[in-house]
Amino acid sequence: MYNVLPTLLALCLFSQSLAQKSPDYRNEAQQLTKNLSLKHFSPRNIDDQFSNQVFNQCLRNLDPNKLIFAEADIQSLSKYKSLLDDELQGKSWNFLNDLTKLYISSVQRTEACIQFATENAFTENSKEYYIHDTARWAINEIELKARWRLRLKYKSFDKLADLKKDQKNNIPDFFNKYEAKARLSAKSSALRPFKQIQSHASGIASYVASIYFKSITAVYDPHTSYMSTTEMENFLTSLSTEGYYFGITLGENNNGDVLIATVTPGGPAWKSGEINTSDIILNLTWEGQKQQDIGISLEEANDMLEDANHTTMEFTLKSTDGLVKKVKLKKEKISMEENYAHGYVLNGGYKIGYISLPDFYTQWGHELDGSKCATDVAEEIIKLKKEKINGLILDLRNNGGGALKEAIAMAGIFIDEGPLGITKDKAQVATLLKDINRGTIYDGPLIVLVNSRSASASEFLAAVLQDYNRALIVGSTTYGKATAQTLSTLTPGQGEPSLASTKTGLGFASITTNKIYRVTGASAQGKGVKPDIVLPDIYDVVVDRESELPYVLAGDSSKKRTYYKPLLPLPHVKLRKQSELRVKSSLSFQGVNQSRAYLSELTNKREPVTLLWQQFSKQREEQSSKYIALAETFRQPNIFYEVANSTVDKQRMNVDEYADAFSKLWMARLAKDIYVTESFLILTDLLEMNCH
Repeated sequence: MYNVLPTLLALCLFSQSLAQKSPDYRNEAQQLTKNLSLKHFSPRNIDDQFSNQVFNQCLRNLDPNKLIFAEADIQSLSKYKSLLDDELQGKSWNFLNDLTKLYISSVQRTEACIQFATENAFTENSKEYYIHDTARWAINEIELKARWRLRLKYKSFDKLADLKKDQKNNIPDFFNKYEAKARLSAKSSALRPFKQIQSHASGIASYVASIYFKSITAVYDPHTSYMSTTEMENFLTSLSTEGYYFGITLGENNNGDVLIATVTPGGPAWKSGEINTSDIILNLTWEGQKQQDIGISLEEANDMLEDANHTTMEFTLKSTDGLVKKVKLKKEKISMEENYAHGYVLNGGYKIGYISLPDFYTQWGHELDGSKCATDVAEEIIKLKKEKINGLILDLRNNGGGALKEAIAMAGIFIDEGPLGITKDKAQVATLLKDINRGTIYDGPLIVLVNSRSASASEFLAAVLQDYNRALIVGSTTYGKATAQTLSTLTPGQGEPSLASTKTGLGFASITTNKIYRVTGASAQGKGVKPDIVLPDIYDVVVDRESELPYVLAGDSSKKRTYYKPLLPLPHVKLRKQSELRVKSSLSFQGVNQSRAYLSELTNKREPVTLLWQQFSKQREEQSSKYIALAETFRQPNIFYEVANSTVDKQRMNVDEYADAFSKLWMARLAKDIYVTESFLILTDLLEMNCH
């Protein structure tokens, strides 16, 4: 009976998930394939090669760490490697049903492996090693159990190290006192994703189908994607201006960590400037309450964020560069009438304006009403011009893009009409992107600050201003995405996606429909925009650029002729040499380079990890101490300027205590931002040369 029970449970779960609604997945898959073939910039041949790629992608998406399926499971599905193209074009429909049944039974087996691995205490003196091995599938269930035991021991030690770091004093017999707590936390974290999958809103069959559809879109290019009706509904709801929110949505990575999935423009998280997508949530604590234990689940985190009885929360986050930070946020009602751009004055030898723009946001559903973020930036510039600024820094670091029309409108703030770029569709029809408005709002010295996380629309704007010699681009080479996507419903005959269209049963697809080119005809696709003045970037070693992603579209060029009049060249060479001398002698930038080297070593080091507790703990303490020391070196106060609000904003801060608190956080951060400091000094050099 013991061996039969998991199979019976799996069959019951499968039958239950199918009985909930019985969606027409076959029709949805075929509509998805049809839409991709009709609309994608570079449609795929639906053949055996395509089938094989979708098959492998689907298994990777369902089991990225190779801890669910065993080799025999993969073999049982292998007959479909060359059949998916046939199924998607109207022939038999068996793969998804067989995959779902296999996945449910494999998840049941995985949960049993996790339970078995954590029944007994882990020893601190066993000479064992954990190997990050995802090269092959486990041979059988025995190997799966062994993999899970070592993984969970490693995760337990990881949590023990975090607990030890939080202790102010050394605790005698620490391992034996806290081992059970760490082991149960690791167990809970490991089981959590599977519990959530089994309680999926539309059933586990819907979850597997969604992964299959996402796998189909993934083999077209990195930015073509599928969204289920539930995902679209959650996305549209997150844009609501009703109620009070922190302005974030949460997600989960392959390790079960809860992370920031999106940051809503204008929300408290956006305003703080401290919270970015992919930040991992370590703890959430309501004001006046005790800190939660490590290992909070996605469901628990969402429940906490939606709690109407509290308004102020402290977020403990781990950013992609490894730093742990605490950010306090208060829920707000998000209004599209508010200006989301941040503007400040850097008062030094010269008066330099600073504007931060983390996203090219627009008014969803009100696209015909005109631009949003471009208007916000224009308003900030007008305020700064009243302060008699001598130059301006536009900070596009970590700006992942957004609405291209906003980038076009923003270019018009700085350029007096003309072509800005070129877009090309699948028929190879090239269209000029133009600034049709005469005049500029700001024509003074300008720096655009970018890094490897500046993508898409932010790259477009940086390229335009560089090609026109209108701005100095400072920082590191950008991400390299020069494609545009169109969001459409898979339900035939429906218009733009809306909350009403999420009730149809069929999902949605964001499809790459165009390539984007610089006004010169060159492309940033896969290459990015290279700055005029390069500064060391710590994200270089932790962020995968476009060119490193699978199925990336190749960069090419456009031969469409454009007629534009660039301004006189800026003195790049002289400014670059002066900047290089400062950077070379700067202890802060030396710290950045040392941190880059250290992060690169940690990221690329795939050596077996010791599971002797004393050695493990010592290594973690050394890593933490070294990185904290390095990080402190590039967060030093500058001696060249003081940060202030504009006169208009000062008046607002006098009557808005919450806005004033955020503003003070921003000003304190800008005073220690070495990239802003170096940009200030580059503008100072330019002004000294009288070359604006």
